[in-house]
Amino acid sequence: MKKLIVFIVVVILLTLWGFGLILPDAGYVLVILGTKTVETSLWFACFTVLIVALLWWLTTRFLLVSWSLAQRLTDFFVFGTTERASKRAASGLIDFLSGDWVQARKKLLRTATKVETPLVNYLAAARASAEMGDQEEAVRILNEAQKKYTHFAVPIGVAQAKLEINNGRFEQAKIILLTLQQKAPKNPIVINSLRELYEARQDWLALGGIFPLIKKYKVCSVAETSAIESSVMAGQLSLASTTAQHAAVADRVNILRKAWGKVPAYQQRSPRVVAAYAKALIDNLQDHEAEVVLRKTLGKSWDESLVDLYGILRVVDIADAIRNAETWLKYYPQSAPLLRALGRLNLRNHLWGIARDYFQRSLAVQKNAETYAELARLLNNLGDAQKSMEVYQAALQLSVASLPDLPQPTKGY
Repeated sequence: MKKLIVFIVVVILLTLWGFGLILPDAGYVLVILGTKTVETSLWFACFTVLIVALLWWLTTRFLLVSWSLAQRLTDFFVFGTTERASKRAASGLIDFLSGDWVQARKKLLRTATKVETPLVNYLAAARASAEMGDQEEAVRILNEAQKKYTHFAVPIGVAQAKLEINNGRFEQAKIILLTLQQKAPKNPIVINSLRELYEARQDWLALGGIFPLIKKYKVCSVAETSAIESSVMAGQLSLASTTAQHAAVADRVNILRKAWGKVPAYQQRSPRVVAAYAKALIDNLQDHEAEVVLRKTLGKSWDESLVDLYGILRVVDIADAIRNAETWLKYYPQSAPLLRALGRLNLRNHLWGIARDYFQRSLAVQKNAETYAELARLLNNLGDAQKSMEVYQAALQLSVASLPDLPQPTKGY
């Protein structure tokens, strides 16, 4: 490169000198500075400009080289050998774990090129920048790492995607992760990152699309994998519910049954999935179908979230639903949700006194803001406004964190 620059300069000088011999009277240059004037030949002026430009380039080059040399000398005296740099990097990681983001980033970046595992330094430094709110610096660090270490494309790309997610730029994160998946379709880190993205966005269709990969490559534990599948099934049933709501009432049950038929048999026993299906049926005015599903499931496996849904059913034979719930009460007499459900079912049957008793029994087992609200509403409509206000106040105290100890006015002030 240096030889090329010297060669070009020599050629230009010889060219100018040659033109000066061939065309000695090519013209002149007149420079006026205030009251001073300078007159010279065109070729001499060109030669002078070239020399000045060359001197400027040499000066700036000298300064840059000197600065680079000074940095290298500083790094040598501060970090010295690879062993000393490794200790400094370890200190930076300790700062990172301690939350000292400024020192962590400084030490990790200065030692990144001198340790055996530079990727760790770059990723931690980027994370430190993100923690400080300096998103642009975090992106710059990751981009620099990606240019220097192309063979680390996957971990760097995942870090970039998570940075985008933290900034709320989900589409950009999705593009990055899908691009990485094309390069490394079996990589569990990429698959798991996509899983986290889809779960955060509640994109159940997309999550269902990669679920076979989650299961095949054992991205999560067995329990987590089962929970993810339940989330997918519940989410897709919720989507089916939304679709059904735009159809005629007579067609809704068939749409929901079709969606339920796509759920694996073992997932049809999951309380979360059953709850999603029952709620979809209730939301689409198919309460009788929901009652059958809930009753059969609760008869095999008790789950209090399903009992809550049973309590809001709008079935024609409400007395039969009450009898079913009272049968369960023999086995689960201390179930607060079941007692609340019985209170609600009796409300639907216009048995106000029995409903009130069930709400009170439920609160005796477990204080719950929702049960308090049900009881307060009932008491108010029964004409007992004073008692209703007391119950509402109890619900408020339950739902609000304890207040600080502050001076209050005396009663009657």
